[in-house]
Amino acid sequence: MEVSLVQFILLLPLIGFLFHAFLGGAIVRALGAKQGKWIIGLVASGAALGAFGVSAQLFSQMMAQEESNRSAVFTLGSWIQVGSLSIPFEFIVDPLSLMMCLIITGIGGLIHVYATGYMAEEEDYPRFFTYFNLFLFFMLTLVLANNFPLMFIGWEGVGLCSYLLIGFFYRNKEWKVNTDAANKAFIVNRIGDFGFILAMMMIFAVFGTLSFSEVGQQAATLLSANSGIAIAIALLLFLAAAGKSAQLPLYFWLPDAMAGPTPVSALIHAATMVTAGVYLVARVHPLFEVAPAAMTVMAVTGAFTAIFAATIAVAQTDIKKVLAYSTVSQLGYMFLACGVGAFWVGMFHVATHAFFKALLFLGAGSVLIALHHQQDMRFMGGLSKPMRITFFTMVVGLLAIAGIPPLSGFWSKEAILIYTAASPLNGMGQVLFFVGAATAFLTALYMARMVALTFLGKPRWDQAPPHEDDHHHAQPIDESHPPKERYWVVLGTLVVLAIGSIVFGFVLPSEHAFHDYLKSTAEATILSKEQLGDPDSVRRMVTFVALFAGILGLFWGFAQYIKGLSKREAELQGVWGWANRQWGYDGAMRWLGVGLGGFIARFCYLIIETIIDGIVNSIGSITGGVGAALRYWQTGYVRTYAFTMLIGVAVVLLTAFLLGR
Repeated sequence: MEVSLVQFILLLPLIGFLFHAFLGGAIVRALGAKQGKWIIGLVASGAALGAFGVSAQLFSQMMAQEESNRSAVFTLGSWIQVGSLSIPFEFIVDPLSLMMCLIITGIGGLIHVYATGYMAEEEDYPRFFTYFNLFLFFMLTLVLANNFPLMFIGWEGVGLCSYLLIGFFYRNKEWKVNTDAANKAFIVNRIGDFGFILAMMMIFAVFGTLSFSEVGQQAATLLSANSGIAIAIALLLFLAAAGKSAQLPLYFWLPDAMAGPTPVSALIHAATMVTAGVYLVARVHPLFEVAPAAMTVMAVTGAFTAIFAATIAVAQTDIKKVLAYSTVSQLGYMFLACGVGAFWVGMFHVATHAFFKALLFLGAGSVLIALHHQQDMRFMGGLSKPMRITFFTMVVGLLAIAGIPPLSGFWSKEAILIYTAASPLNGMGQVLFFVGAATAFLTALYMARMVALTFLGKPRWDQAPPHEDDHHHAQPIDESHPPKERYWVVLGTLVVLAIGSIVFGFVLPSEHAFHDYLKSTAEATILSKEQLGDPDSVRRMVTFVALFAGILGLFWGFAQYIKGLSKREAELQGVWGWANRQWGYDGAMRWLGVGLGGFIARFCYLIIETIIDGIVNSIGSITGGVGAALRYWQTGYVRTYAFTMLIGVAVVLLTAFLLGR
């Protein structure tokens, strides 16, 4: 393999970022908005798709190698050299990293192309693509890094870019909700980053290195199974992953991230940031294999997150919020797979999810363009005729995420349920399987609900209250101004992603093809076959249950919602209101973090200000007073000092005389 090509995968988005940052605004001013934006969109999309081309070339070279030679390391240069610690700028090229590169640059490139149409009327066009290309650069750094510190640069970089993109619309007071959402995402992710830093420190203390390959090779030797240090490292890494990939208890930043433009939502949810935690777990899976107790925590957390988010999605009225909670739920599926030792299955779902979730988000964006960014599904309906391309592509995405064969989502979801049902590792494989099956039913239900409310039934868009979109448009939507599809790049991207969701399923007729691909990098190597279970023993039963759950959910969803919402559900009364408000979880976290946390902070500040500062200030005042009094004795005259010494001698002699000395 020409591993040196890997630097161009990183270099192209970086060049795009620098181009937009330093020249973007000048180009728009010099050439005019239309021509200038065309050039900026071309450079931004070209940088992403160019990186995809390099990734594809490396991928073809890698696949031509024997399986044992499909991993190589490219060292760009030395970085940190302190004592025994040596950390180079080192990038790894293997099936796992190249798979992620293809997803990030391929899906990300399509989202870039889509954004050239979606953001066409935005004044801050250069700033948007500056952040977009930078996001890709940091995400590629994260997945290509061959050591923890270099990954941490990408890890923090995508956190910064998500903050900038979620809060992209910030200039008006009405958009404070956007900046609040950006702050929330940034702050909550710092909790996970704290776990990442502590894990790095412990890993270096145990292994004396921070290289992924060296740590993986020595994990079974230097760490005892389920020892305290092994469990601590694994749980800290899972905390980092839970923060970035929105798992309980840290999931609640992700739904608010919908405040960003729809291309941002698609990029964060489908192809990049939220899958970083799953990638981290797969990359360092030996550290989890030596801590089965931590894997149990991960599996239970993933399963509970999956069904918890699914119950919330069922009651959402905002089309983007439905997809946001769907992402949280699907990420729970991925961690469930990793928690039962099927790390490659978790990554399999990352790949299939990238196609159908990007398709669904961008399809929702097409709907928002047509409805002038009206996001409330209660004021949609009947869009299947004026928006035929969007409708048919969204149906493909619906069938894929619902797990209907032969679309891509079926194979990965089935594999997750199979390995969960077969797993004896956690002692609760059957329980987690039924949770996963219930989640599959709810997934099909809320997605069918979304499609039915958006595209079927009678049109309700003429009942929408007047509002302004992000571009300050307040045009009516009625029979004289019906919604319509716009921008060929938007519709073309939807068609390509729909084809990908279909073809990916036909190319991979079962999970075996993907297993063979990732076997060398993401298959359990320390856990025994007895600990992982026998998937073939439950395959037929699981396939039947998974199909039944998906079909039942689709049937129920369309039958229930093709005519719209009931009054109680539309007005969010009773249980619908509780589910819509995340069962009170977000409010509880706000009370704990902002309310109780603020009270503790104010209490600590009061103690510091009144007691600690009081003591310090008193000592300072006394010292100052004593110094001021003594200053009068410092006259500068020798005779004064001699007289003072004479008095001192007299006092000493008199004291000695009186004490009989």
